[in-house]
Amino acid sequence: MLGGLDSSLVRRWSLLLVLALLLGGLLALPATSRADGENGDPGEADTPRRAIERFLAQIAAGRYSEAVDDLELYSHEQGDRLRLAKMLGAVIDRRLSADPEWLSRVSDAPMGDIKDGIAVDQDEVGRIPATPIAEPVRMRRVYARERGEYRWQFSHKTMQRVPSWYQRLDDVWLREHLPERLLRKGPKGFVLWEWLALPVILAASGLMAWLLTLLLELGLRPLARRTAARWDDLLLNRLRRPVRILLSVVFWGLAMPHLLITGQAERIVANFARVGFLLGLFFCVWRCVDVAVQIVRESEWLKSHPSAMGVIPLGYRLAEIAVATIAVVTTLQELGYPVTSLVAGLGIGGLAVALAAQKTVEHVFGGVMLSVDQPMRVGDLVRVDEVVGYVEHIGLRSTAIRTLDRSLVTIPNGKLAELKIECLQARDHMRLHSQLGISYDATASQLDKLRDALQSFLRSHPKLWAGMPLRVHFVGFGESSLNLEIMAWWNESDWDRFLELRHDVLLQVMRIVEQHGAKIAFPTRTVHLLQSPAPPLR
Repeated sequence: MLGGLDSSLVRRWSLLLVLALLLGGLLALPATSRADGENGDPGEADTPRRAIERFLAQIAAGRYSEAVDDLELYSHEQGDRLRLAKMLGAVIDRRLSADPEWLSRVSDAPMGDIKDGIAVDQDEVGRIPATPIAEPVRMRRVYARERGEYRWQFSHKTMQRVPSWYQRLDDVWLREHLPERLLRKGPKGFVLWEWLALPVILAASGLMAWLLTLLLELGLRPLARRTAARWDDLLLNRLRRPVRILLSVVFWGLAMPHLLITGQAERIVANFARVGFLLGLFFCVWRCVDVAVQIVRESEWLKSHPSAMGVIPLGYRLAEIAVATIAVVTTLQELGYPVTSLVAGLGIGGLAVALAAQKTVEHVFGGVMLSVDQPMRVGDLVRVDEVVGYVEHIGLRSTAIRTLDRSLVTIPNGKLAELKIECLQARDHMRLHSQLGISYDATASQLDKLRDALQSFLRSHPKLWAGMPLRVHFVGFGESSLNLEIMAWWNESDWDRFLELRHDVLLQVMRIVEQHGAKIAFPTRTVHLLQSPAPPLR
């Protein structure tokens, strides 16, 4: 069944599966903040985590005038409060939200983390990388008179460090020069600028990859032509597309961090770049398998082992399935799916299938061993158990032998591997073994002369093989004949030609017997009748 699968069909379904996994991973990525209006129950006490979620939701929605309520600013700093809110939102998005688990580690208690070793009314919610040490981001629990409740706000010391943190961001120039509309967040945390830049950079990366692949091919093609091997030419032809895809992903992954603004977009693009790079590598491996199989099919070894041709499609399909399986499992792992249970399930399922198809697997592996060991080939004359005939087909599950009666005997490969296989076609020399019965009226002198004449004839024959001694001996007294045994080996390996040779030799032996006055005996029996004496007359 595997041998009948179309290679392009396997590739198509594998690609569709991987694209589905990528889309599922994209949709499953968690958002960094709550949607608009998800600020918790107004009746509940404020917490550091809830305050951060509220601040990020307002920044994402562009409500900077509301976001400033979560900042601890003095009266003389109110003029820059909107700008400070934007800066802090950018810093949190690029420096703290890069860790997906960051927000879950922030305290969700009304009094914050009282065991952190700092003031009771303060809570450290993260650290910004800096030199020589990381700088803390802190919140302070203050009483909001206009609301009549305690509220967590980013502390005043933290707000004083925000401008310097903001200036160290990689995308400051974009944030300062892009229109405000292009910086508004859209689906999946991407701003409009990022949605516009993604396809443009992808197209530019594809064009650069195409040009670089062309240059590489122009440089490597002359080198490949200088070698007598064919595999390098095949690799250049088959790896053109996967290398192009691989380079496109590399260029895209290198360019996008300089154009991305939000941490959410950077994480998603990084995931896509890693997965795309892995898939490009597996695509290259897939094409290398194609080249290896083609080289094997064209090799001299396979031409001398034609029955091994049946194993090539099976091995090819198994290699394709193995590469596709590893690619899917690796993609799942990169997208954050738990692959341990999947691999365990595949192992248990494979064990169940192996137990259910034990005989079939046994026959398949028997066919593989027959193709590798080569005890017989298609067209050989063989004797297997009590079956004598010509091998007509060696399949993955069974072998068919056409008997001399022209019937077809099919033997499962698993059983055939345990039987004694006598390949008559593999004989390098053939033996003539015959019992010559001479009638009893021949004398001892006649037998000596007859033996010498037979030895002289056989030794002078041009087809006689000298690798084994010629044997012509008087071996015993039969019931109706004096028995001479003839044993000789001939330089002949074809059965049909040997039959003709044996025919001529036996006729000449018969003529020699006649020339020496002897006769070929035939089964006879002498009966002696004894008469009892007549009774006396009275």
